[in-house]
Amino acid sequence: MILVMLLMLVMSSACSAEGIAGEELKAYCNMAFPPPVVQPHEPTGDEYFADAVLIGDSLMEYVEMYEELPSANYVWRIGMSPASVGRRQFRVKGTNERLTTYEQAALYHPKKVYVMLGSNGLDGFAISYVMADYEKMADDLIRYFPDAMIYVIAPPPMSQKQMRERHAPVSRYVEFAGQLKELAERRQFYFLNLYELLVDEEGCLPRKYDAGDGFHLTKRAYSILVDLIRRNTVPYPVNETEQKGMN
Repeated sequence: MILVMLLMLVMSSACSAEGIAGEELKAYCNMAFPPPVVQPHEPTGDEYFADAVLIGDSLMEYVEMYEELPSANYVWRIGMSPASVGRRQFRVKGTNERLTTYEQAALYHPKKVYVMLGSNGLDGFAISYVMADYEKMADDLIRYFPDAMIYVIAPPPMSQKQMRERHAPVSRYVEFAGQLKELAERRQFYFLNLYELLVDEEGCLPRKYDAGDGFHLTKRAYSILVDLIRRNTVPYPVNETEQKGMN
């Protein structure tokens, strides 16, 4: 009897269940709002983000700095990429202990995890390499945060000058956004396409959104990002009705 009860408990856990061999892991989600795309709505208030953690590189640093999502928690490192996210370390204040990115994020006990990574990587590597690293990161996110809804954000491109100097073709960024949406559908992540909001006719970052180095964004651009996040939220499941379809 005890064994049967345990098996039933495992079965009921999962949009986040690890699945059987050969299947991709699936993230926890609200099946009343099936991934990957969310229907835009009126901006969500700060209370929604009190149990959210935002993971990223220096682009995420500025989201925290501008305090447009003041209740959220942040874990970022300059230069972080899908390839390096699992290796980055954070020192525990007052000790010599170091935590990985995922361990640091887990301290916040998040029910929502936002990830904006890929900019560091797309400028130097083929899309196949970047997506392979993202797939591994997707596995890690699901394992570390089995009860969190995961949102992935397609990052903006660089300026035309930076794209040219780094020999980064526009097509790579277009393809990344498309493949990231496909990954989100397979893994039951929610997908937010910042790329399409901050791109010009040439497929590059417009001057009005360029902070001056061809990579970082103006405050106006960060406001667009935060508005995208606020308008594309999904309620966290609170009962079995909202979690139907999870086996």
